Amino acid sequence: MRQFMLASLAVFFTMNVFTGSGFADETKHKVHASERAKTELRPYDSKIDAMKAVDEALARATLNNTKALIVMGANWCHDSRALATRFDTAEFKTLISQKYELVYVSAGTNPGQNNENKAVSKRFGVESIEGTPTVFIATPNGDVLNADSAVYWRNAHEIPSDMTLAYLEHYALK
Repeated sequence: MRQFMLASLAVFFTMNVFTGSGFADETKHKVHASERAKTELRPYDSKIDAMKAVDEALARATLNNTKALIVMGANWCHDSRALATRFDTAEFKTLISQKYELVYVSAGTNPGQNNENKAVSKRFGVESIEGTPTVFIATPNGDVLNADSAVYWRNAHEIPSDMTLAYLEHYALK
């Protein structure tokens, strides 16, 4: 089942990221966008020392024998907010608290800006953030496990929860 979910996620990423198509009904999406924005989390704080926060997450990962889950996003980005809101649900909180040390890093405070804290993305092998969110899953020593798919999350609101969960479960086992 896990392999099927991961294969499905790979197909979903390919269809949505590389072709730009999605499964969401665009009219419905636009109608509910303002309502959705009111309830979505906005955890990307541009005032924190992002590199220090990442270092602290990696240190906790070492102590707890977990992985670091570094989400670079923006409060202006609906995909970044949607992913953070999803991670705040009971199902995801349980997995994340047991297997990951989560840190949110601001990629920019103004719409379209995604170059804030560029040193963090460079540290994990991404020279330039092209879309948010970008999700890095790293070992306690900072090795990125999901380098091939870290940038695929820029359509996070369209990725089904079960596929997101399967993705995190997969990397939790590595």
